[in-house]
Amino acid sequence: MKKIALLLALLFTLVGCEDTYRYPCQDPANKDKAECNRPICEVDGFCFDKLNGLPEPVQETPVEEPAAPAACNCETTGE
Repeated sequence: MKKIALLLALLFTLVGCEDTYRYPCQDPANKDKAECNRPICEVDGFCFDKLNGLPEPVQETPVEEPAAPAACNCETTGE
């Protein structure tokens, strides 16, 4: 009888369980919202990837190519 009562008490406590998140951006349902994605989320640090332990996206830095030397127009300048 005690086992049945314990089992019923355990079942009743599990019925009320639901997923809760400390921060709204931890919830996978909110991962596409603007406030959970960069650059907006970097202000407060609540980015979806950072809160859920995902690697941060790598930002590619543009490669600057040296400027080509100006072409010499020797006919008009006389050089």
